[in-house]
Amino acid sequence: MYERFAGGQPIVPGHSRRSALRTKRRADAASDRAIDAYKEAERARRRASWLEAAADAQAEIGDIVATRARPWEPTDFQVGDTVTVRVYTTGTSTYRVKRVNKKTLTLDGGGGGWDDPKREYERVLSRTRDGITITNPADA
Repeated sequence: MYERFAGGQPIVPGHSRRSALRTKRRADAASDRAIDAYKEAERARRRASWLEAAADAQAEIGDIVATRARPWEPTDFQVGDTVTVRVYTTGTSTYRVKRVNKKTLTLDGGGGGWDDPKREYERVLSRTRDGITITNPADA
């Protein structure tokens, strides 16, 4: 539609002004629709990519949990152990154990105590002690 204006001819007053303005509005609207469709396609592509990564992470975490012979217990941990814990459903974080409690681990958040997270034993995915990492508490 923009071919009518390809030579750089301005819209001049006269008998074709209304037609030229209508053609320009149509061309602008078509361009806007094309840009919106492209943006929507990009959003869908990014969302699909994120969903695939989340599904892979959930499957990996599920595999680790499924191979356990028994759940983690307070006796499986010591102060100073390094643990990898599940965050939400797809993420993991690694911390140093600061305190072993009856139902949770207090982990070192690095802020001097004010940001030390507590995580339930069911969220622990692995424990590292003396350079040896285990994911199944029965192997401890």
